[in-house]
Amino acid sequence: MKKILITQRHERIGKFNELRDNIDIRYSKMIENIGMTPILMPNSLENIPKYLDQIKPNGILLTSGGNPKFKDQRNLVEIKLIKYSLEKKLPLVGICRGAQVLNIFFGGKITRVKNHVRKNHIIYGKILGKKKKILVNSYHDFGIYSKILGNHLDVLANANDNTIECFKHKKNKLMGIMWHPERYKKLRNFEKKILKSFY
Repeated sequence: MKKILITQRHERIGKFNELRDNIDIRYSKMIENIGMTPILMPNSLENIPKYLDQIKPNGILLTSGGNPKFKDQRNLVEIKLIKYSLEKKLPLVGICRGAQVLNIFFGGKITRVKNHVRKNHIIYGKILGKKKKILVNSYHDFGIYSKILGNHLDVLANANDNTIECFKHKKNKLMGIMWHPERYKKLRNFEKKILKSFY
């Protein structure tokens, strides 16, 4: 069974200001739902290459939550994972913030967008296959337009306001998704097909 490495938030929690790794459990459920094994990526490891060599992941998932411009420990870990993905030719998917991190890594930018927090909207594009349009959720304050898309990235889906909802790298197996497949009660068939075929 394929092992998918999942990144975590790195946050100060509670009255004692504890620094913790944490994750929405729906990410692990999503990976299980596509028949793969979720493996959590700690943010505090001193020897990341050793951990990766021991785990031997088959793919990587950069999760959502937080500001991708903030150069904290999580950001450093995710940059190393993108480089590892490129070096080992491993598939990597970034969801919401994860997609933004990917775009920035390849020289792109993000910008404030309106009407993308707790909203549903239509997307269209070649990622949908035979479906012309589909409704997706949205929970992001920052988005991406074609003029600020990173180098060597190809648009796979847009929203009606021309923001990019999905993209992939032209040569390597990296993909960014701006909506949240994990937040549906059940992973939808088209999203399951995308993830299974990508990993």
